[in-house]
Amino acid sequence: MKIIKKNICLIAILSGVVGLSACSQDDALTPDSGTDNGNTIRFTTAIAGFTGSDAAADPATRATINDDGKGSFNNGDKTEIFIAHEDRPESAMIYPAIFRNGTWEADNLTWEGFGNSAELNFFAFFPARTYMETIQELTLPTDQSTEEQYAATDLLHASSLHRVESDGAVPLDFRHVMYRLTVSLSLSATPGTLTQEDVNNATIVIKNMRSTGTIGYDGKVTTHRTLSDFTPLKSTDGDGNRFRAILFPQPVVSDTPWIEITVSGQIITYAIPDGLTELRGGEEQVVNLALTNSRTN
Repeated sequence: MKIIKKNICLIAILSGVVGLSACSQDDALTPDSGTDNGNTIRFTTAIAGFTGSDAAADPATRATINDDGKGSFNNGDKTEIFIAHEDRPESAMIYPAIFRNGTWEADNLTWEGFGNSAELNFFAFFPARTYMETIQELTLPTDQSTEEQYAATDLLHASSLHRVESDGAVPLDFRHVMYRLTVSLSLSATPGTLTQEDVNNATIVIKNMRSTGTIGYDGKVTTHRTLSDFTPLKSTDGDGNRFRAILFPQPVVSDTPWIEITVSGQIITYAIPDGLTELRGGEEQVVNLALTNSRTN
C-alpha cells in the first residue's frame, strides 16, 4: 500500500497483472458448396480478451466483446494472412481473407501451392494491415476519450508456427498486441471534506508513455523513446469512475510520474510503483485509487 499526500491524498492498490483468457475455437467449416478437395488450407479462430474487470462493462475494441469477456468476429470482417516458409521467414506472401460461417476463408489457398511437405508460419492482424515492408511505423492516438478513439488504438494479432498439412486446420488465435491500463477512483473511507461528487468529477491523464514504434508482420513491437500524455476513456455505464487507456508494451521506470488526477481543483500524481518494470502486450493492470484530503491517512 502506498500513500501519497499532497493536500488531497490517494490510497493506491495496484492489482496484479491480469493476462488473457482465450475463447474456445470455432469449428472449421467446409466451403459453402459443402465440398473440400482435402488440400485447402483451413483455419480455426479465437480471440483472447482483456480480463480482470466486469466484462459486461468493458468498452468494445476492434472486435465484438461478449459479456463473458470472450471475443468474436463478424461475417464479412476482412484480414490479410501472411504466410512464410519456416526456412525463409523474411519472405511472406499475403492472402486476403474474409470471415464467413465462423472461420477465415482465403480463395485458392492450398498446401499444394507451397509444396505439400512445406512447414509454414501463419500471421494475421485485425483490423487488416497491408505490409509492403516487413516493418511498419505505428503511432498510437493519445486522445482515447471517446469510444471511437479508444477502439482505434486496439490491434489484434495471430500467429501459428511450424504448421504442416498433416496438422489439420491452422489455428489463428488472436491476442491483443497492446497493454491496457485501467484506473478506478473511489472515495476513501476517511475522505475528509472530499465528497463523492468531487470523485465523480475527477479527470485523469496518463503521463510519460511511449506513443510511437514499429511493428512487424510477426507482431513484434519495438517502441521509440518519444513520450506523450494520454487521455483515457471514462466509463459511461454507471461505473463512471473507471478510466481505460490502451498503451504500447514498453519498459518503465519506478517513481516516474504516471497517473495524474485532477480533483476538487487540485492535482495529484501517482508514480510508477516499485517492482513494475515492464508493460506487457496482452496484459491489463488495474490500479485502484481511494481519494481523501484527510491528514489522518
